[in-house]
Amino acid sequence: MKETLSRTLTHGDFDSVFQEIKQPEQVAWTTGGELRLFHLNIRNNKITTDDLKRFTYLCIGDYVFSRAKIEKFEQAGNRDAVISQALRVLKKNGGADTSGSGAELGEVLNYFFLEEKLNAPKLMSRIELDTNGKQYASTCDGIHLLPRGITGLPYHQLVFGASNIVGDLGYAIDGAFERIQRTENNEGQEINLIHQVSLDVVASEDDIEFVKNLVLPTPDSDIKKIPMNTSYGVFLGYSLGLGADYPVADYESIAEEKMRADIKRYIPYILQKIQDFGLGMHSFYIYVLPFQDAEADKKTVMEAVLEGDVDLP
Repeated sequence: MKETLSRTLTHGDFDSVFQEIKQPEQVAWTTGGELRLFHLNIRNNKITTDDLKRFTYLCIGDYVFSRAKIEKFEQAGNRDAVISQALRVLKKNGGADTSGSGAELGEVLNYFFLEEKLNAPKLMSRIELDTNGKQYASTCDGIHLLPRGITGLPYHQLVFGASNIVGDLGYAIDGAFERIQRTENNEGQEINLIHQVSLDVVASEDDIEFVKNLVLPTPDSDIKKIPMNTSYGVFLGYSLGLGADYPVADYESIAEEKMRADIKRYIPYILQKIQDFGLGMHSFYIYVLPFQDAEADKKTVMEAVLEGDVDLP
């Protein structure tokens, strides 16, 4: 019996869009986890979002559709229609934030980072939870699987997503942990949701059986002795708040130093949140990305993606 799922993020060049910087601060996780810092391309002393728009547009079908649905597109010879159909689903089913605030960008970015950097394939994205599992009222920003083969731990992890993009990093943390707390209080229902809609979110019979056995194993399950824990994958976006009045040659290194200083300031705050909410038994995987203006940028990025107003190479 297989012990993982295939990746779904198969388009775009992640590392050409998101540049990781070294985060030297050690985090005193209770159970385990990681905190990683990234930034977008910087041009003329400004964080740019053009590459992010292109990447999000090219990958939106990977985010919206299940493995089974993508396979049906391919079998019907309609693979080229995936992007347009994905945008249609977002608009039709409310996955696109109807307020026009761009809040759904955090959900999409959370998916990108969990698949690409955590190596945790998705079970269901936020939009799939809103469509396939709407009747179950999920509270998380997607559900991923982190297999034991990646972590080296003796158990698989269901990774519940939480994201927030706002101007202030502290407020971004607050908002993400509010969602985490709701998910924690709803954990049993979230796990049951996977079982209820698993046939819609995997492509092969092996994958279907794997998900069923993992979530609700039967006495004769091939993997019944492999335990499963839950963890949290968190995306945080905020405004860097760095002026442009610096030498162009030095700006990127100055921006990276500010990022390190920002997260150093908030590491104790994050650990206190984990303690206050009684979440110390979970692993946390946190990805931080600054914007020039978080509130404005998340809106303009999603507007461009949803309208197809993206320049492709």
